[in-house]
Amino acid sequence: MSFSGKTTGNKTANSRTFPKATIETGAVDRTAHLIKDASKAMVRALQTRLAEHAVAHGHWTFLRVLWKSNGISQTELSERAGVAKPSTAAAVKAMEDLGYIERRQKTDNKKKVYIHLTEAGRALEAVLVPEALDVNEVALEGLSEQQVIALRQTLSKIIDNLALDGEKRTHHAAD
Repeated sequence: MSFSGKTTGNKTANSRTFPKATIETGAVDRTAHLIKDASKAMVRALQTRLAEHAVAHGHWTFLRVLWKSNGISQTELSERAGVAKPSTAAAVKAMEDLGYIERRQKTDNKKKVYIHLTEAGRALEAVLVPEALDVNEVALEGLSEQQVIALRQTLSKIIDNLALDGEKRTHHAAD
């Protein structure tokens, strides 16, 4: 039984090389749903923990980037967080109002705005990172070390496969 997803001969996209019973039960689509459901459950668990500290989940991604790269431009923050510029601008404003960050301009470049953590923003790292680690620990409870390693390798391979597929499709569409 192959799960390569490649079509052969006259087989349709839905019957590729999957067994008929798998297609009939919808199990072919189940991997995507399981990954999505696991992700949503982890996000909910993290949101609950962040809310206990009055931190919005939307700020978490930006804080994580700034804890590693404090003082970057707002554009770079947006890119590293993988968030659209308008959403980043709104989050930066909100985090500034909360006292987590401050915006600064360099004297030689008034156009670019640089985002710096305040002491309060830096202090959140010591409080929030253990909460995130706890979510991971809870999620992986009952799995052996080998299962965790296999899970991480599998998810990494899925991410790589889909990134490569996206690149191929982008290049194919450009031709």
